[in-house]
Amino acid sequence: HIKVGLSLRPSVLDPINFPPSGATDPVIASTTDVNVGQVVRGYIIKTSEVGCFVGLGRDVVGRALISELSDEYIRDVKDAFPSGKLVSAVVTEVNRELNRISLSLRPSRIGDLTSPDGSTKRRLDQIQVGETLKGTITRIEEYGVFIKPDDSFVTGLCYVREIADSETPVDPKALYEVGDRVLAKVLSSDIAKNRLALGLKASYFAHASDSDEDEEMESVASNDEDEDDDEVSDEDSDDSAGSVQSDDAEPADEEALSDEDDESSDDDGDDESAKSALDVAGGFQWGDEVEVNERTTVTAAGADSESDAAEDSDESSDEEDKAHDGKKKKKNSKRSRMERIAQDVTAELSEQAPTRTTDFERLIVGSPNSSFVWLQFMAFYLGQSEVDQARAVAERALKTISPREEQEKMNVWVALLNLEHRFGSKDTLDSVLKRAIQFMNPKHTYLQMAKIYERADQFAEAENMHKIAISKFSGSCKVWVLFGLFYLKHGKVSESRDLLARALQPLPKRKHIKAITQFGQMEFKHGEPERGRTVFEGVLGTYPKRVDLWSVYLDMETKVASTAAAAGSVDDHCWQPARKLFERVTSMKHSSKKMKFFFKKWLAFEKAHGSDASVEHVKQRALEYVNSLSS
Repeated sequence: HIKVGLSLRPSVLDPINFPPSGATDPVIASTTDVNVGQVVRGYIIKTSEVGCFVGLGRDVVGRALISELSDEYIRDVKDAFPSGKLVSAVVTEVNRELNRISLSLRPSRIGDLTSPDGSTKRRLDQIQVGETLKGTITRIEEYGVFIKPDDSFVTGLCYVREIADSETPVDPKALYEVGDRVLAKVLSSDIAKNRLALGLKASYFAHASDSDEDEEMESVASNDEDEDDDEVSDEDSDDSAGSVQSDDAEPADEEALSDEDDESSDDDGDDESAKSALDVAGGFQWGDEVEVNERTTVTAAGADSESDAAEDSDESSDEEDKAHDGKKKKKNSKRSRMERIAQDVTAELSEQAPTRTTDFERLIVGSPNSSFVWLQFMAFYLGQSEVDQARAVAERALKTISPREEQEKMNVWVALLNLEHRFGSKDTLDSVLKRAIQFMNPKHTYLQMAKIYERADQFAEAENMHKIAISKFSGSCKVWVLFGLFYLKHGKVSESRDLLARALQPLPKRKHIKAITQFGQMEFKHGEPERGRTVFEGVLGTYPKRVDLWSVYLDMETKVASTAAAAGSVDDHCWQPARKLFERVTSMKHSSKKMKFFFKKWLAFEKAHGSDASVEHVKQRALEYVNSLSS
């Protein structure tokens, strides 16, 4: 065999005009051409569960372990580092005797990389002790807060003792929330352990001018993308590469605060200019599958456990502190009794709807993290045309609900968006939207805002929100499917079909089947069933063994026939496409488990829509299949 090596490098074809010394990526022919600390570029050759191999030259390959691929958690390593991807890496070790090169793809170790927004990120060893950093709080614990600097890959920790100049310990959860912008001073760094210690004491910034400090503290991050994917487990629950759902594959329309004037205040007759109430009695739903549970009763277990924990933590064997501990226990016991009294009243309120502000305050004491209670409080004020009071309740809820209760906070944000859209101005709505994008999942926020505009018949604004969503989250199947559904529901069939072709370009290959099948289901439900059949036939021609695709296809055909029968069609012909599909799939070669699934599905179909003869036909076909296995 003859092996010929080719090169398209200008430095090889024309070394006079393009000297090799000026090449961006010099030729790496052996391990002698690389040194520890050198930044190199190469193509991914293979990725496994333990790391990946990177081709640096014609016969030179480097290895990066799984721990050296990224600074953040990666759910699917093979998807993040596919074969053929061009990557930058830093050489961490060179063993010329064994001809091995160890690499690191972690941006924090490479350093001096430019992020998508144009800013330059620094490594830990490039950060100087004593300098001031701007950052965002990403996590809050009892012992301190974690801060992500804007221009660094590493996350720093500010301990409780470094938060304030007070002598007594402070509660970081009472002072900060996740997403707050802060100004921090670098106290120390440990490069070996990759640790960065920060301080937030006001005394650290005494030399700074008041105007500069105010500007630092009031600045708000305007980046619409999620900075930490680990905190959003749903990004990718929406777009996971699982099997296609049959009936629920079409995204459900998120229910939000109703925009219809179902109720008005008792004083409307006296004040004709009073604004109508925002009806929230039915609750609402955030996302595709998560429903808000309407909770009106609250147990006292939470308060009791907090009280017990506080009393246990106050116990001490030190005789000098016994008096102090006794006072503290007495205070905690009194607070616990007050909470029990409040929750007893809450139990009584569950029997009837609250009618006074004090009733809602008691409910909030018993269940401060319940978005349902807060939304009912907002509706109470809106029923009295007190829009400003309802707005204040929403802002109070966002500060009160624990950051760990992400879904509850999302519900309140949606309610506030609906309130500003209906009762506020464009400026107030834009302001709330920007804040919601910063603190919530931006993708869900844009889609929810599109739903709000759509319910208000503001189709141009809804379309614009969908366009923003697909531009910022082009790798998400959900945003494309919802945009296509929006077009189909409003008669823009050609735009919806063109959207599928556009979606397949940025979407990862693992999501292509999901996107195609969901667009096919939309054709069955809102478009032309014949086109939906064409879409499914094309996919099944490529993947004939996918049981989930066959199941969805069968369900779609059954629903089309059921719709025709409900419309008054007495002809049995409407059930024939589904029967032919069952005949076809049971004639193919599948495993016995899959065949059992199809025969059971066919039998249920015939029992519901067929005759005794058709039911007997299915049983006969199943018997023939069993006999063929035994023979």
